[in-house]
Amino acid sequence: MAADDARRVLRIPARISFGCTDLTAAWPHGGTGLGATRQVVLIRTGGAYPVTAEAFGGEPVEYLEPGEVWGVGFTLRTFVDDALDLIFPNTAAGTNTSRQVISAPGTVRAGNWASGRGVVLVITPEGATQAKSATAPDVDAPFVVLHKAIPMIEESARMMFERSDEFGIPCLFQGIRNSAGKILSMGPRKDITL
Repeated sequence: MAADDARRVLRIPARISFGCTDLTAAWPHGGTGLGATRQVVLIRTGGAYPVTAEAFGGEPVEYLEPGEVWGVGFTLRTFVDDALDLIFPNTAAGTNTSRQVISAPGTVRAGNWASGRGVVLVITPEGATQAKSATAPDVDAPFVVLHKAIPMIEESARMMFERSDEFGIPCLFQGIRNSAGKILSMGPRKDITL
């Protein structure tokens, strides 16, 4: 059992990149940085399934393991072309500015498979890249890889146009199995392969 050590408690600011090809390379790891984000959270959904026994009045006597369902949620703080093109299904370069314009409806319509827009998504902990030595607590900050992440906008997304609150796009990336059967890897960078 690990000893109590408050020095190993982590606060992990992180950056997100997509299309990554090499975790040994510096951020964005051969991919593209997503832009400034806040409230990055790794989400595991799905609960265990109870097995009940009538002899005990329907009380659970065992539980079945659920499937591995993982996602990443965050608020995108910057309105940048690479991120908009990835997150929204219908974007195109503007005719005057060449900046991305979101349109709805577009060529990607309801009922299209979303897996075609899947990307490798990496959450890079700032502490792990800035640790001063191999024994510093921050060197233990985990990297997170969703091996095939489908970009989505939260179903009830609200984008604030106010002076009192910053503009942000609430985003969700849902992980599905890639061609090798991987969904998620989380741990030290040296132990993860793309």
